[in-house]
Amino acid sequence: MAGLFVNHFELATRGSSTVAAYLFKQHVDSLFADSATVPIALICYNRANPKYLIYNACTITHTSQTGKQSGKVLSMKTILFGMPAHVDDWEAKIKSVYKAGSSEFKALFPKGKAQFNTGGQQKRVDAVAALLETIGSDASLAAVKVLVQAFYDTMLAAFGTKDVSVESTKTDSIATEKARKAMCNVMQGNLGLITDEFQDDLTLGEKYFDEAYMGNKLQMIFNLIVKMLSTKKILKRTFANPLTQKLQIINNRNTTLYLFLCANKLGIMGTVFVTILPLSTSTHLLTAFGDPTTETFLKAYNTDDKIKADITVKVL
Repeated sequence: MAGLFVNHFELATRGSSTVAAYLFKQHVDSLFADSATVPIALICYNRANPKYLIYNACTITHTSQTGKQSGKVLSMKTILFGMPAHVDDWEAKIKSVYKAGSSEFKALFPKGKAQFNTGGQQKRVDAVAALLETIGSDASLAAVKVLVQAFYDTMLAAFGTKDVSVESTKTDSIATEKARKAMCNVMQGNLGLITDEFQDDLTLGEKYFDEAYMGNKLQMIFNLIVKMLSTKKILKRTFANPLTQKLQIINNRNTTLYLFLCANKLGIMGTVFVTILPLSTSTHLLTAFGDPTTETFLKAYNTDDKIKADITVKVL
């Protein structure tokens, strides 16, 4: 019976801020619309709205921070894009002091300009740092060092801020996910309160949840290939009401399959199974494959010794 306690709001909004934003807002807005006249709507609104406001604030912060991060990355890319022109200028000024090919010049450009103009961001930052270190206190290159130092400081500012932005975005993402789950939990609780309030006529509570939208987002579809004379797991049952659950089975190839329930991943086919004919589409109650209250794994066996099976299972 664990499937009865699956939070379907959490499942429907998992991985999609767009879906979450719509479902949460629809729930809160519909409750608010009745809050002055329907007592249970007011109770549920007062429970849900604070969670919704927190989620909304976290989403705004996360989106804003992600935008800032993109801006910092773009800034660093812009700096690196213009870097070859700066390197050419440094090289020309150094050549006016030390001839190309001299030991002094080679010490400053041991790998030519490639170390500055190619490779990852960190490598190119390190190359500029090495140039500064090599120039050191050479008075004849003091003017060049000022230019290199200014460019290096600009690089570090963009590079360091980019890393801070990445870390901030990670933190904001965790906060948003926590807020999403909290909102889902209160919606699950509100579902219970509203169901209890309108148990004699559940249609009165339908407007507080977009059931059609939820159903579309929650439909589970499994596609898999089963090797010749082999067994493969299709799913582990986690959905509610297993005794009335229906599955649509689509056999996409000219193979015959046996579908059955078992108690664990390694379970083998018993005396209860359903034969799925070649190139067929059929609908079955979950109970046709075994006992879903004790056997939670749905598996498929491909009886063909020459063709791989291609099967689609839709949880209706």
